[in-house]
Amino acid sequence: MYKIDQDKCAGCGYCNYVCPFGALVQNENMKQWSIDQEKCQQCGQCYSACITSAVIADDDQEIVAEISINDNCIGCSLCAKNCPANAISGVIKQKFTIDPSKCIKCGYCATKCKKDAITIKKAKLKK
Repeated sequence: MYKIDQDKCAGCGYCNYVCPFGALVQNENMKQWSIDQEKCQQCGQCYSACITSAVIADDDQEIVAEISINDNCIGCSLCAKNCPANAISGVIKQKFTIDPSKCIKCGYCATKCKKDAITIKKAKLKK
């Protein structure tokens, strides 16, 4: 689970900017941020982006290592329409593809896919 060390948080809001799930919440003092665990999908974007290392992770935290589109894809384009990195492309009614050079490995596409056509492989976070 990701958490924010409030002693290190500079309040810049970059974690909120990179989170595709809207899981960051600005605290009442309007300076620091926290993570809404019900919205957090454990993608690690905030962890990777934090310039002050305020986002911390459990010792057993996993991150998304690879995302691919499997043969369940019917070419509906929901994944492409919802990809925050514009990394998914294809032709309607044909299997779509993910450009690994653009993919930020957030997994948001998988939350929108109704056919279980997104395969996510995770790996242990290296600290």
